[in-house]
Amino acid sequence: MKMGLLHLIPRDLKPADIFIAFLFMTFLYILHFYYKHFTRVNPLPGPFPIPLIGSFDIFKGDIDAWFYRLNKEYGHEGVYELTIAGKRQIVITHAEHIESILRHVTRTANDGLLDLFDLDKKGLALNHDYNHWKFNRRIFSPAIMSLTSLNYSPKLSQIENVLFDEMSKYWIDLKQKHEDVIIIDMAAWARRFICDFTSYLTTEKRSNTIHYYHRKLKNEVVTKEMIESEEFIENIKFFVSDNQFAFIPKLIKGLPFIKNRVKRLLDNNHSFYKRLEEIVRKKRKEIEKNINNNDYDFKSKQLDLLTSLIITNTPHDPQPQKNIDPSLSRPMTDAEIRGVLFDAFVIGADTTVNTFCFVLYYVSHNPNVKKKLFEEIKSVFNDDLNRHVTISDLEKLKYCEAIIKEAVRIRPTVSLNTRYCNQPEEVAGYKWPKDMIFIMYSRGINNSSLYWENPEKFIPERHYEPQGVERQQHKNSFLMFGKGPRLCPGRKLAMVELKTLITLVYRKFDVELVDMQAPLNVETSTFTFIKELNIKLIPRELKIHS
Repeated sequence: MKMGLLHLIPRDLKPADIFIAFLFMTFLYILHFYYKHFTRVNPLPGPFPIPLIGSFDIFKGDIDAWFYRLNKEYGHEGVYELTIAGKRQIVITHAEHIESILRHVTRTANDGLLDLFDLDKKGLALNHDYNHWKFNRRIFSPAIMSLTSLNYSPKLSQIENVLFDEMSKYWIDLKQKHEDVIIIDMAAWARRFICDFTSYLTTEKRSNTIHYYHRKLKNEVVTKEMIESEEFIENIKFFVSDNQFAFIPKLIKGLPFIKNRVKRLLDNNHSFYKRLEEIVRKKRKEIEKNINNNDYDFKSKQLDLLTSLIITNTPHDPQPQKNIDPSLSRPMTDAEIRGVLFDAFVIGADTTVNTFCFVLYYVSHNPNVKKKLFEEIKSVFNDDLNRHVTISDLEKLKYCEAIIKEAVRIRPTVSLNTRYCNQPEEVAGYKWPKDMIFIMYSRGINNSSLYWENPEKFIPERHYEPQGVERQQHKNSFLMFGKGPRLCPGRKLAMVELKTLITLVYRKFDVELVDMQAPLNVETSTFTFIKELNIKLIPRELKIHS
């Protein structure tokens, strides 16, 4: 009888009843949302929140530009709050408030869509599961750091030199007749260069992205290889530009203005995952073939990153670790390795591209800096425009390194560093309950007059001749590669890549912006990426002969 009555209920419901019930539930949710807001612990200044969404600004465009505006309005006391996708977040803008947060590993509570994108337990950068993060880092860190070891460093430099020689020839080939200037989009070329470089470090095989891009610009016949190469780059760019949708609450993923963007991001990631997993499978088959033929000695050869990931914790591991947690002593699955490769190509490679482009932009706007940089390069290489750059050369380029640090200070590629605290914590003089999310706004700290003299000015000497230039700095006022458990494991590799590429470009070319009045063409999702950087290259050989 009861089942019969329940069966009749839906038949008696009218559209108007459903609509009224929906309005009532919405009203209850809004009432509950604002009750929690007005009774929240430690109320702080910040923009008034919108239920479920938080703020429409997060969907409008550049997130970092929004944070920069909020920082000027609310960040004077070093801490403010805002709601993002229905979740209260505490923004820290003073260096002295972040020490206790840095020791936490987890970035998010993962009540967003990371699991839907299969990123919640993969890799390092977006991995929110501590045990999986610890497992991946224990294997990945030694593998990536070995690439900057004394044994591998010469090969590292050689790879980058060879790639640059090829790329610079393509640039010369694009020069118009009777023109001394070559105009290129450096962001596009740098993205392909670093992708090619990362591919070789990872697999010891080129992706040939710079080669296929040159053929594309020359309007050559389109081939399957060209299409796949450009799709690989587009996969990276698409995720970088729209990945904030991996963090929205599941409850709103079906909303009309969100649903399609989530689907496009999912389709993009699945396509990219498929390519990465194919790379892993091919390498694994190659390793198995070598093992079966007994013609590969893993102990005597410097391994590429992918080989290291595959053979770690297997009988073929050349450096097995002893006395470790049994849960960390198993081999990685293909899906786990794919997650690490995702970090290498998307997070590691693209942040290097953006930093390189920021360096070119700020150096172009500061002619005295450019002059000093070229003088330092010339002091190491004299007038030799073609000798390969070595690791020992890079150690002499102190001003070049200072330029990189200053570019990162003014415009960090990762300006929003989040930490999820699953236990009570004291931050900025307030006691917070567990399950709070804190955002360390690096750009705000890096550009604060509390720590930097004339913070808006590009002054590499801050990091080169610091005495007498800066105010008393806090130890956390500039964290280029992070700090604590989340310290970037690829920091040495990134600095070698950047110093080498900057040296090669400025040694062989004079670099100018096409439009000195144009602002940086950037966009921020969870990190800032450069969309386009049009520059003029003037070969120094032409300047010498003229």
